[in-house]
Amino acid sequence: MSKCVRLETKFSFVRRAARRFVFPALTSAIWLLSACATPPGISVTAIDVVEVGSTDNEVAIRIQLSNPTKVSIRIDTWKYSIRVRNKEVYSGEWVSAITIPPESRLLTAIPAVVPIQSQPGPDSPWSVEGSLLFLETTRFSQLLYDLGLKRPTTLFSASGPGMGSGGTIPSAG
Repeated sequence: MSKCVRLETKFSFVRRAARRFVFPALTSAIWLLSACATPPGISVTAIDVVEVGSTDNEVAIRIQLSNPTKVSIRIDTWKYSIRVRNKEVYSGEWVSAITIPPESRLLTAIPAVVPIQSQPGPDSPWSVEGSLLFLETTRFSQLLYDLGLKRPTTLFSASGPGMGSGGTIPSAG
């Protein structure tokens, strides 16, 4: 009988250890893998001065977005900064309600306001960097996003020798 008691004690310990460590680890791994999102491709094609004011210039950051997945991707919030001649001239956020269809590309723009003393123009080297908050439009991804448990973000950056001109000012999604 003493062998049975020892054996039962060992199995009891294994069950407790499994409940305490193995099951939460497996559950977490499954949750993380199912919540992974493929980020959209982000390519900054240009920065254009679209309107010249008396104190500020409105600029548009021209972007090509691509969705390599078989599920739509919703673009939520851009956080970005622009440097002209190695001096930060703009930093801000832009909320856009854009959905990229599966396996497709689209062109968009995000706005910025640059002080006139920074004189952006054809001879003004620029750089932009930031992050994009996005989500896949599956129900599970949406649930995790709404609960604040999974907010996928991707980074982007680009630079160019000078700003262009013309075009339209970006409007809200």
